[in-house]
Parts: sequence; C-alpha cells; structure tokens
Amino acid sequence: MSKIDLGLGDLGDITPAAPSASPRRREDVREERAAVDAVGREHGFTKASQPPLKLGRRKNPHAGEPMHQISMKGPASVMSRFIELCDRENAPYWQVIESLMDRAEEK
Repeated sequence: MSKIDLGLGDLGDITPAAPSASPRRREDVREERAAVDAVGREHGFTKASQPPLKLGRRKNPHAGEPMHQISMKGPASVMSRFIELCDRENAPYWQVIESLMDRAEEK
C-alpha cells in the first residue's frame, strides 16, 4: 500500500504531555466552559433546554389489540386538511379516523 504525503513531515517526535500534577480548580473549569459556550453562541449554537417534565400518557382503549397498517394516497389538499385536523386535535391519525367513523355511524 502506498503512503500518501500530507505535507506534515515526520511526526514521530510528538509525545503526549505529562498529566498535570495539581487538579484543576472549579473556577478555572467554569471559566473555560463559559468561554466555550460564548464561542458557541457566537457561531449560532445554543444549549439544549431541559427536557420537559414527563407527562402522563393517555390510556389507549385499544391497548393489547393487534396493530395493522395501511397506506393511503389522495389529493394533497385533502391530505393536508386531514393532517391539520390531527394536529389541531393533538391526536394520532388512527384516533382521528376512528372519531370520524364513529360520527358517520351515528347518523
């Protein structure tokens, strides 16, 4: 296998530095982290926010029931309306379909 010359020369004389004899002070670590955060903010990075509190899950009346999957095509305008309805109701597609079928059966 041929070696690729990266123009770095001989790097054989590089040796790792000896570990520091004294531990770093907390203040130094905080200052270093603050500096890193400041540079990150300057370049558009932000810290991830705290994760939201764990919300209770709604009971699924169909829990334990076998699942089935369908794929459906339709006009983009109709599909967009359906997705917007699901978003407004904050419900998965299957729950909105179930609700619509229940309403249709009531008539």
